[in-house]
Amino acid sequence: MAAYRTFAAAFAYPDETFFAHFPALAAERCALAAEYDRLFRAGEAWLYGAEYTAQHEFQRVQLLADISAFYRAFAVQAEGDRPDALANELAFMHYLIFKRLRAVARGETPEGAKAAVCREAEKKFFSEHLSVPAQKIAEKILTLAPSGFYAEISRELLAFLESEREFFGHSP
Repeated sequence: MAAYRTFAAAFAYPDETFFAHFPALAAERCALAAEYDRLFRAGEAWLYGAEYTAQHEFQRVQLLADISAFYRAFAVQAEGDRPDALANELAFMHYLIFKRLRAVARGETPEGAKAAVCREAEKKFFSEHLSVPAQKIAEKILTLAPSGFYAEISRELLAFLESEREFFGHSP
């Protein structure tokens, strides 16, 4: 759960929330902001999953609608960006795990109704909307920035995605 939260912060703009997760990088604030702008705002790499998976505009619209439906089903709204923004999708996975663990902490068995719904949503959202686009985004970042913070976090994300695929029992 914590990994999803950390990755969500890492792929969001380096603001106060970012530095709350990465306080050791505070001295690099300006350099990180410049690197973020170069990589993601100047259009070299998109942080939006649909840009890597949609074949055409209609498919992009459908993907965004599907992701938004997941969010609505759990009373979540995308924060400040498109629903397919990598940071939003990672934060949503964190939320699903939190809800499942909270249900269990309140006395429900891991197989109970609320926990099972969250678990199934985790698996489905990961496989349908996060796994492949996140991998493609991380790989794109590594081609554009082979070193530095975003390269390091992209390598960590790739390793994490692989472990999650094993956990959920499927391949990319």
